[in-house]
Amino acid sequence: MAEDIFENMLAKMDITQRQQAVLRASMELFATQGFNQTSTRQIAQKAGVAEGTVYKQFKTKQEILTAILTPVRELVIPQVTTEFAQEILVRQYPRLGDLVHEMILNRLQLVDNNRCFARLMYGSFLEQPRLRQEVVAAFTKQVAAPFLKIFEFYQKQGQIRADLATQSIVQLMISTLLGYTARMVLFDQHFDLQTAADEGTSLVMHGIANS
Repeated sequence: MAEDIFENMLAKMDITQRQQAVLRASMELFATQGFNQTSTRQIAQKAGVAEGTVYKQFKTKQEILTAILTPVRELVIPQVTTEFAQEILVRQYPRLGDLVHEMILNRLQLVDNNRCFARLMYGSFLEQPRLRQEVVAAFTKQVAAPFLKIFEFYQKQGQIRADLATQSIVQLMISTLLGYTARMVLFDQHFDLQTAADEGTSLVMHGIANS
């Protein structure tokens, strides 16, 4: 999965090339050195425009951040959650472990291909309650709901412990993924994604599989 989420988002926005350059530079600087530590002069230098051009397009840094996060809410979140469900559900998985492995690997690949953008989103997710609520709502509708039914199917087959609530399985998946993606995004660690998916699958299956 080589999708560049941020560039795809910029391409769908009705803005000029200079505005795209400013948003691209801002995203990278906000992600790497922080919002408060980034100056409009640095943004202008990285975007290859005059500092006055930045102020002409966006009155404040907060306005720049808003210009990034608004399409994230309107375009990125619905698209990413829907595509994830579609990519996974297009195949059949006779064994529960194969499904878990594919889910983990799919998300690790997405984050690995979008590390800078993911770093910005991690910080924004913590600081922006509205964004956090919309991510949770989209995940619940587009991802959790269909996968809860799938986990119920595996549970009826006897592949998942009968005493486990399916919501607990989703929570375990999320916590496992967050552990790996935090290493990638917050600590800039690089590791083999297949191996990480193998390890993550082992952790999840140890907690949910019917012995």
